[in-house]
Amino acid sequence: MKKWLSVLIAAVLAAAVALILWPSAPKAADFSLVDLNGKTVNQTHLQDKVTLINFWYPSCPGCVSEMPKLIKMAHDYQNQSAFQIIGIALPYDPESSVRNYAATRNLPFQVAIDTNNQVGKAYGVEVAPTSVLVNRSGEVVKTFVGEPDFGALYRQVDVLLK
Repeated sequence: MKKWLSVLIAAVLAAAVALILWPSAPKAADFSLVDLNGKTVNQTHLQDKVTLINFWYPSCPGCVSEMPKLIKMAHDYQNQSAFQIIGIALPYDPESSVRNYAATRNLPFQVAIDTNNQVGKAYGVEVAPTSVLVNRSGEVVKTFVGEPDFGALYRQVDVLLK
């Protein structure tokens, strides 16, 4: 009996130490950009919202392939004020190409251009497309390199919205 009690106490202590030392989710990187409509978009826009930040550019084949799914996702969650998508164009295409792409496809989310790639670097983006899912507390939940599994992404967003 004493042996089991000792094991139980050791297990409880180990669990408590693990919870204390377990690293919390990293905070989303600070950034400030101007969107295509001249409005500032920065990390304060992430407050109290589940946000999918999508790093892309118009001449990126993978980005073009996933864009209709991002557009659909934006439409599917349009009645959820606690969800948003922010598109950040990486500096590989001219601004006119980004503007034309966004206009001709009626992108239903805020789009900004990371002209110096500072935001991309701050989020560790090495390949496009890359998407970063941020929770309501402004913490990075998951980074998707390449096109995400949208079914799994929807489920994850739904959990974060509850």
